[in-house]
Amino acid sequence: MNKKISLGIAITVIILAVALTLSATMVLSMRYFSSLVSNVGQREAMYDYIDEIDASARQYYTIDEEKLRTALAEGYVGGLGDVYAEYLSAEEFQAVQSTLAGNRTGFGIQVTLSRDNQLVISSVDVNSPAALSGIEKGDILLAIDGEELTGALYSTVQSKLNSSEKIVLSVSHSGLQSAVELTANTYTNVSVESRIISDNVGYIGISDFNNLTPLQFKNAYNELTQNGAAYFIFDVRNNRGGSLDAVKEILDYLLPRGPYAVCEEKNVKETFTAEDSYEITGASATLINGRTAGEAELFAAALQDRSKTKLVGTSTEGKAVVQNYYSIDSDKAAVRLTVGKLSLMQSGKTWADTGLYPDAMVDLSYETLLYFDLLNDSEDAQLQKAISLVRENTQLSMGDEENLKAPTTTTAATSASATTTTK
Repeated sequence: MNKKISLGIAITVIILAVALTLSATMVLSMRYFSSLVSNVGQREAMYDYIDEIDASARQYYTIDEEKLRTALAEGYVGGLGDVYAEYLSAEEFQAVQSTLAGNRTGFGIQVTLSRDNQLVISSVDVNSPAALSGIEKGDILLAIDGEELTGALYSTVQSKLNSSEKIVLSVSHSGLQSAVELTANTYTNVSVESRIISDNVGYIGISDFNNLTPLQFKNAYNELTQNGAAYFIFDVRNNRGGSLDAVKEILDYLLPRGPYAVCEEKNVKETFTAEDSYEITGASATLINGRTAGEAELFAAALQDRSKTKLVGTSTEGKAVVQNYYSIDSDKAAVRLTVGKLSLMQSGKTWADTGLYPDAMVDLSYETLLYFDLLNDSEDAQLQKAISLVRENTQLSMGDEENLKAPTTTTAATSASATTTTK
């Protein structure tokens, strides 16, 4: 039976509801206002503090305003207590954006010391001015701009290679000497190296993660599979990370469908989910070391957590964070700030600070590390252990072998596709 209430009672109830709503709003507003006033007060105190220093300093110094502004910005970021936060000048930020887009600028070569104290070309970027001039990995660097070199000048040489606009290199290739003039230029970065190591084991090395890496990776993976690769070794040693979107796209390709990681921001949790219909089913091993960091750690951690790979090498850096770049409008500089922390969905674990611990710990000797870039496959103990691990895996059935065939991936332009090279 419905009960009726008088008009007076109804009006009273409405008035009480409105009053309670207003009271709650006032309480929240007062709290917000108090917080705001507190923050403003703190900011004023900070500005007054800097202003007092500035007033004293200007009595005795001629101030370089731009240099001072940069120092203040660096000091502010340094005071955040985040070892990964960073201030970047406009030039540095532009270089980072170019790198993330998949470009590099320079001659495209790195040098290292050989065992007999010679300066040797340890790497040559595909598409770079050095590569187009015929310089190859393993060539001996004899002179720069006519000045003969010794191993003692190693750090000076690399610095000059990184900063010069034009340079003349004298090199020895298989005993034949030649001089090459190089002009620094911007070229497409090929961040994926691939080859068949032996029989049915495919090797894919990833030097960094940029916007072009996913397509290069898929092309390399597809090519290796078509050439008979049934097992894979992924190498992210010395990979410092890069684009989060890039590593997520590659994991989307390799992992089974479903969530694999969580990014916990200040008030929000974002779940990373693999949605691609393809997944790797053959055994794999992933090479890691102390310079494997950031997005490269997420790559290795997610594959390990979903039982898709075994980690081989040494513990990683422990950078389990997500960072964003924020441009400063006035001068196009930027700050890189940590906005979230990563953990794994399956195990719930994080590798923050501790790093990823390998399934097979393989240390390289100090001497081997000195000449790491010049190692051949037989000298690389970590690679050899990875090969033995994948070979120990249970033999695949015919059905499993069929599943290993990667879907056809549209081939990118030659400048952006992966290449098969020798380590």
